[in-house]
Amino acid sequence: MKIERIETTAISVTLPRDFRGSVYSVPQKNCILTRIFTSDGVVGECVNGEGAGDIQLQQCRIIQQELAPMLLGQDPTRIEALWPLMWRATSRGGRDPRAAVRAVACLDSALWDVLGKVAGLPLWRLWGGAHEALPVICIGGQYQEGAGPEVYAEEMAALQAEGMAGCKFKVGGATPEHDAARTRAAREAAGEDFILCPDANRAWRRSEALDYARRAAPLGLRWFEEPVLWANDRRDMALLRGLTGIPICAGQSESTAEDCRDLIVDGAVDVCNLDASWGGGPTAWLRVAKLAACFGVEMAHHGEPILGAQLLGAVANATYVEVHHRERDPAFWRMAEGRGDIRDGLYHLPAGPGFGLSYDQGFVDHYKVG
Repeated sequence: MKIERIETTAISVTLPRDFRGSVYSVPQKNCILTRIFTSDGVVGECVNGEGAGDIQLQQCRIIQQELAPMLLGQDPTRIEALWPLMWRATSRGGRDPRAAVRAVACLDSALWDVLGKVAGLPLWRLWGGAHEALPVICIGGQYQEGAGPEVYAEEMAALQAEGMAGCKFKVGGATPEHDAARTRAAREAAGEDFILCPDANRAWRRSEALDYARRAAPLGLRWFEEPVLWANDRRDMALLRGLTGIPICAGQSESTAEDCRDLIVDGAVDVCNLDASWGGGPTAWLRVAKLAACFGVEMAHHGEPILGAQLLGAVANATYVEVHHRERDPAFWRMAEGRGDIRDGLYHLPAGPGFGLSYDQGFVDHYKVG
């Protein structure tokens, strides 16, 4: 089997509202559909990545101009041999390395889909098969202009009605006191068994994060994600772990397995949530997961259930599958066909080979850009 052709399609969907966290704004859903065509007729495909449109188009250029030429004619099942060849693109000077890292992730994901289809196995089984289903949580609690705590209470009730086991709840965009009140409203509305994971997206100074943690500690938080500003985050997160007793989660803002290694070795995290699309693909994520297990650290995955669910299903130290609101992630809810079944708080993984998915071509053609 040889790689004959590689196709990338950039997709952008304008969302019905701006989904805001503490330090970011998401008015569009951007992603890339990568397809690898082989001489045996097997097509590997995957949708990867959040990201701004400019980085998205850089990714496509890097794939088509640099990475695809070196992969053509290669055996797509030799992923550990191909990955370091592609990774060299991340060292080229004068470019944003994030674009190259994410370009590698697109191809790495599609290569794994080829291998899963050749093996006749879903990737979560091929990679280890630890879980057939996992608890599912929704990324929510986004800031809405003028919204009081009651709005977030209503949101938690709606998530429960959709079968969600919990929520990654956005904080960090207001004072610790205000965000603690929002978190309290969410907890009171959802009940004690609802998984609640506040996520500050690196917005607070250490003192502010500590203030919030002390106010919210009685609320039974599963973890506190990316609580502090990035420049000194490893030391500050290690300190917060010791002072508050609340598990700390980070990793989605890292772009390499080595970055996550340092979080783990420095005692900064209880949960590592590397995003495979932002960190070099499934190959890199699986390396981190095995290392994390050696340190007693759990694994999560930043959103992207198409990719993240398969990875989490593979490893014993997994936590939860993360999804976005239906309006926030049309690529998952509307474009992906054959996705896992959500019921009773669990995401039941697809049984088909590879990622087990196909993609609505009408949707792809309608929203493609470039």
